[in-house]
Amino acid sequence: MRCPSPFPLPPSAFRLPPLPYRLTPIACSTDTPNVPSATRGLRAGIAASVALALTVSACGSNREAFGPRVATAPPRADAGGTTAPRSPAPLRPVATVRIRVTTPAGTRIVTLALEEYVLGTVRAELPPKTLQEEAASRALQVQALVSRTYAVANIGRHASEGFDLCDTTHCQLYRAAVGVEGPHDRAARAVAATRGEVITYEGRVIQALFHSNCGGHTTSAGAVWGGPDEPYLRPVTDEFCARSSPGAWTFTVADADLRRALDADPRTDVGARLQRVDVTSRDASGRAALVALVGSRSPLVRAEEFRYVLRHAFGQRSLKSTLFTVAHRNGQFEFTGTGFGHGVGLCQVGATLRARAGQSPLAIITHYFPGTTIQSALTSRLMAPRPSFGLNIP
Repeated sequence: MRCPSPFPLPPSAFRLPPLPYRLTPIACSTDTPNVPSATRGLRAGIAASVALALTVSACGSNREAFGPRVATAPPRADAGGTTAPRSPAPLRPVATVRIRVTTPAGTRIVTLALEEYVLGTVRAELPPKTLQEEAASRALQVQALVSRTYAVANIGRHASEGFDLCDTTHCQLYRAAVGVEGPHDRAARAVAATRGEVITYEGRVIQALFHSNCGGHTTSAGAVWGGPDEPYLRPVTDEFCARSSPGAWTFTVADADLRRALDADPRTDVGARLQRVDVTSRDASGRAALVALVGSRSPLVRAEEFRYVLRHAFGQRSLKSTLFTVAHRNGQFEFTGTGFGHGVGLCQVGATLRARAGQSPLAIITHYFPGTTIQSALTSRLMAPRPSFGLNIP
C-alpha cells in the first residue's frame, strides 16, 4: 500500500488505458477493521454496489470518459435546518459535472470534466498563493482528495434545477483559472498527483464534509444537524488548529436588528419582543447545540439553525461558528466565539498546519476521517454513501 505521491506527475502519466482496473486500495488508516469490506457490506445487508470505471482521455480527445457511479447524498452542510432523508438519485457514471457558476454578468451552467472541476474547487477553497512552499504540495493534495470525494458523493444534488453542484459554500466553492494559473501550477500538480482517488469507509465513498477552522476540536454531524452519525465523522481533537490559529471572533448586534432577523424565519420567530438568547445545551466539543430564544414567543432551535438565520441576515462572517458564548448588555447582544464553519469533518486550517509540520496527505485525511481508506477511482465495485446518512440541508 502507498500514500499519494507528494511529487508532481508528468503529463504522460495521465494517459490511462480505457479499460477499468480492479479495485486496489492504495492507502488506509491503521485502525480500519480487519474485515474485508465486501464481507462487511454483505453482512450489513448493503445493496447498491456501484461499478466504478474511469477512462481519462488526452486533452482534445472525443473519446467518452466514465467515472465513479454514485448516488445523491448530503451536502457540504454549511446551511441551516434538518429535514427528512431523501431518496438517492439513480446511479450514473461521473465523467462530467454540471456546475452553476455565478459571475458579475449573472449565473450560467457549465459542464466540466470531473478533474477540471476538482482543480477549480481546490483553487477556490484553498488558494495556493496563501500556502507556504513546504506545505503547499501536501495541503493541496489533501484538499483535492476531499473536494473530489465530496463531488462524487453529492453529484446531482441540484438535479431538479438542471445542474449537479453550485459554486458556493452550499456545495463547494469553484472558480476557473485566472492570470498565470495553468496546467502546471501547484494546484494542478496536486490534483494530478491524486487523480481519480477518493476517500472511502468500508467500501463506500464518504461524505467528505469540511470547514475552515474548528477552533481546536471538531464535532459530529449528528450533534450539528441531528440524525445518525457516521463513524468517520466522529469528533477529534485538533491541537494544531488550537495551538496556532484559534480563530477568535466577536459579533455584536442591536436588539431590534436581531429580533427582525429572527422574525424573518419561522423557525426562530419570537414576535414583537426579544428578551434573551440562551444556550441551553452544548455538545462534546463545547459547541452550542440548542438555543432558547425568549420573547413574545420562545422557540427552541438547533444552534446551527440559529447560526444559519443570522448569517442569512447579516452575512457569512457574522456568527462564524456555534462555538460561542452570548451576553446581553446596553441594548445589544454580543456573541464571542472561536472557529469558522460547522466544525464537522476536515478542518482546513488544521490540515494546512499539519502539512506544514510534515504530515503526509494520508495521515491528515485519516486524522479527520478516522478509519477511512484512499482508493483509486480506476476501480470496480465501490459503493455509494449510506442512505441512512440522510441529512438534507437546504
